[in-house]
Amino acid sequence: MRRLEDGQAGMAIMSNGLREFEVIADKTEQRDTFALTLFRGVGVLGKENLLLRPGRPSGIKIPAPDSQTRGKIVCNFALFGFAGDHIKANVMAEARDNVTPIQCYNKIPFNAMKLNVGEQNLPLTYSLLSTDKSGVVLSVLKKAEDQDALIIRVYNPSETTAVSGLVNFTLPVTQWTETLLDETPKADVIALPLEDFGTLAPCQAKTFLVKF
Repeated sequence: MRRLEDGQAGMAIMSNGLREFEVIADKTEQRDTFALTLFRGVGVLGKENLLLRPGRPSGIKIPAPDSQTRGKIVCNFALFGFAGDHIKANVMAEARDNVTPIQCYNKIPFNAMKLNVGEQNLPLTYSLLSTDKSGVVLSVLKKAEDQDALIIRVYNPSETTAVSGLVNFTLPVTQWTETLLDETPKADVIALPLEDFGTLAPCQAKTFLVKF
């Protein structure tokens, strides 16, 4: 997600591809322009005198024709206009929604070749959790690596203000433990109520292990 804003309004670009962009200022027309990289091809394996690595190559300088972009490419991005600043407009949460695909399946062809269709025992729609778009932003929801549990990670998108947040699961939560990034319990922390992220400092991230 990339954005331009002036405190009163702004524009953000949300992309599920490359995270490369440039803001090109045009002083004559008093406007800024987004330059978004949709795809790229690399002609050599490494180049010398890069801005962040001057005087030395960033790899071996040999031709790499097989790394050139080939075939058909589909690029998706969205423009999102907002009032105020990006924090009050919940732009980070909107970007997460934009790049998260909706999981679904077509039930009609699934039943087309079945003579004895089984009873429908699953709900047509289901949501594991819900949370407000304001405050903390959901970053990760995944199965725990070493046990039968879920890992949920959130972060504070503000660079200046502390925020707090809650999550509501549709299943009863039996364990709610703050962990480190390696999913081991975090020591010397105050135990929080179930489904409560507590207070996050500016730009802070927190990870929790959840059991039902």
